[in-house]
Formats: sequence, C-alpha cells, structure tokens
Amino acid sequence: MEEQKILVGKSRLNGTILRTVKEIGHIQKQHQSVLTDFVRTASSFSKIVGRFIHPAQIETPKKPAYIILLDFPEQYLKYVHGGTTGLAERYTGKPFNKIMPELLKDVGNCDGAIIVDDTGTVVRVGAQLISLDTRKLTKERKKEYGKNENPSALFGFGSQVGTRHTSALVATHKYPGIKAITLSEESDDVRVYKKGRIIASTHPKDRVHGLKRIPKQRTTSFFTRLAASVL
Repeated sequence: MEEQKILVGKSRLNGTILRTVKEIGHIQKQHQSVLTDFVRTASSFSKIVGRFIHPAQIETPKKPAYIILLDFPEQYLKYVHGGTTGLAERYTGKPFNKIMPELLKDVGNCDGAIIVDDTGTVVRVGAQLISLDTRKLTKERKKEYGKNENPSALFGFGSQVGTRHTSALVATHKYPGIKAITLSEESDDVRVYKKGRIIASTHPKDRVHGLKRIPKQRTTSFFTRLAASVL
C-alpha cells in the first residue's frame, strides 16, 4: 500500500480549501487503484502470451493534475484567457462546493486553471493566467533569502517545478485575497498558496511559510511496491 504523504500546514486550512484538498486526496486514491488494476492486467497478460509485458506498454490514464484559484474577484478576470467554452460550459455559473467532486474528476489532467470567484461560483475551467510577472516577487525574495538561491528555491519550492505551480504562487501575490491549490502530475504533491507563499505542502523539502521543513519521508516506486505485493 502506498505511503500517505503528510500535508504540513493542514491545520491552517478550513472551509472550501480544506474540502478541496480532501477531495483531491480521494481522487488520487482512486487513480492509484486504477493503476494497480492496469499493472495486474499487464502481469496476467504476460503469463498468457509467455513474455513479459511492462505496464508502460499498456496505455494508462493520465495522472490527475490541477491548478485551482479560489476567491478570485471579478475585476481580475481581465487577466485570464479562455476557460469559457467546451467543458467549462457544463460547470461555469455553478457553486464550486456542490459540483467539486464531479468537476475535478471530469477535468482530470488539465494545464488550465479552475477559477472560483469570491462568491464561490465557478467562473472559468481550463483558463490560462496572463500578465504574471515573476520579477517583482523574485526581487522581494532575494532580499529575504539571498541572491544565490535558484528561482524555485526563492519561491519556497524544494525542487524544480513547472509553470502550474509558479503561476499559482505568483497569482496569489499579484491578486490580493485569492488562494490557490495545485496538484503535481510528476510528484503527486499537493500545495496550497496564499499571499505569494506556500502555506501547506506534502513535498518534503518545500519551505512552508511560518513552519519548519517537512521531515524527509521514505518512499519507493509504485511499481516496486506492487511487484513485491504480487510475488
């Protein structure tokens, strides 16, 4: 069984943020169960055809990944591109708390953002954030942590991250009052952001604002654990 990651800073979370984080956890477990079935199918097929079939040779569903922005005021939507057509038409204008499980499952793995306004209504699905300039925040962080830190470390990330995560962090710095949640496709880490800071994270090396770093956790690959369980 996969070791559950520790969300450091969870005690700070409440309301919609906490509900969203919990729902993401449920979706991750469901996806892990699906992957288990795929690997076992590959193992069974290997026995039937008499040769090894690696799980990677069977097309598996993409891992879920999200960027979710909460409490997003209407006046900032001019800095958002897209997210109003296609899948978005099914969900925009509806209360996020009521449709959250269905929406997150439906979106699955999407580069665009789910945006919820300050009334709790979904206003964009699959949107792109524009006009996000990291220079101001980078300058502030260099004064705070020193000029030798790499960009990811300056922002508090314990490893190199993609635009999904930097966009979420910078957006919470640029637009007062909003909060953001991301789920990483690569590492399965959940992060919560506020005021340009990581305020909760499952990554063992992230700098969670106002808290000590997370103790390092021992991990093994999913396929290694599953192979051991079926031998």
